[in-house]
Amino acid sequence: MRHQSGVLNFTTVLTSLIFIIVSIFLPDFARTIAPWVVILSVFIVGIPHGAIDHVIAAELFGLNQTLKDHLLFYGSYLLIMIFVGALWIFFPIGGMIFFLAISIYHFGQADMEDFLTENLKGNWVFHLARGSLIIGLIVFVRTDETFPIMAEAMRIDTSTLADILPSSFITVTVILLIYIAIVSLGGFTKRISRFGSFMTDSILLVLVLIITGPLIGFAIYFALWHSAGHINEMREFFESKKKTLTIPQFYWKATPFTLVSFLGLAMLLGINQAFGLEDQFLSLMFILISVLTLPHMVIVDKMYADKNLRK
Repeated sequence: MRHQSGVLNFTTVLTSLIFIIVSIFLPDFARTIAPWVVILSVFIVGIPHGAIDHVIAAELFGLNQTLKDHLLFYGSYLLIMIFVGALWIFFPIGGMIFFLAISIYHFGQADMEDFLTENLKGNWVFHLARGSLIIGLIVFVRTDETFPIMAEAMRIDTSTLADILPSSFITVTVILLIYIAIVSLGGFTKRISRFGSFMTDSILLVLVLIITGPLIGFAIYFALWHSAGHINEMREFFESKKKTLTIPQFYWKATPFTLVSFLGLAMLLGINQAFGLEDQFLSLMFILISVLTLPHMVIVDKMYADKNLRK
């Protein structure tokens, strides 16, 4: 499985199986609770996992508790967020394309970090394959659920979006075949370590995304595979610096930026109303995630580079 922690792997597997069973035998109930599952996953784990970037950055870049260093970090972080936010406001289709692209890279990189045996140039192929699997299945497995949310965020008609994008069946099939081919090559060449565990992880993830649907599937992946995995990696990073980061300490350090993120969502709601658009909480929440993702990616990429140097 994806995580080094047995407890986290057990939690991921158990939660996945519970939601798979619920989705199969109680589909109407699953559809009813799906938006709430997304909201809880984002607010309890998703947003907090990126809310200690300032603490990680201080360790990675040697920042001091001075006004100059604070302005350097927070100013840079804010400028990146403003850039992504402006893209969504003035060019929402470009905002969606950008969001999907960086999500493919970020999710793929994070998931493959502990499976790839060496930090080699060709690793981007495995990152791309894994990220495309995740985003592709979320977007195309049940287009009747995903296209309206995406269309709202892009401020276009759902039918227009459906005409632009390729057939869902063909797209999902191609993504799965390419993923199988690339990871099989990775296993054959020993580029992917713990290959049996990796394939078990991949099969469970595919089942979750296909059976539970895009909302619950995204929520489970984002909370347990991605965010919880990052939290665990951040704790390991602090241990490598001879420091500790317990779960209570993590949430305490994450509180200020988590509250700022909630404020950002409120601002997006205000902007949405100012533009005279219909309120769509889920689409706005995904926009917020995209605004936070790019600066977070910069910190995570540096953390992985630091980790690889210590190997």
